[in-house]
Amino acid sequence: MFVQGLAEIDGGFGRGGLYAGWILVDVKLLAVLVLLSVGVALLLLALIVRRRAWHEYVSLFLAVATILFVVGLFILQVVVDYPVFVERHFFPIE
Repeated sequence: MFVQGLAEIDGGFGRGGLYAGWILVDVKLLAVLVLLSVGVALLLLALIVRRRAWHEYVSLFLAVATILFVVGLFILQVVVDYPVFVERHFFPIE
């Protein structure tokens, strides 16, 4: 069934096409996720990291905030099924 669905989307395995679509973003949920990731990253750095150069603080903050954001996005999209990004409609471009 999955291969059949791919064949229908592709228009047959021999010829491909251009497709467009509408993707909706839940801006409130995305903002909460970003703020939560930044806040937890700041708290973790304040509690764990001591006496480092400023560039190490910045790189650690970016790394921890990015990891927390990606993990939170995965949990919301897949595990909890409360999506931040929703694909509404895909259609072929003629």
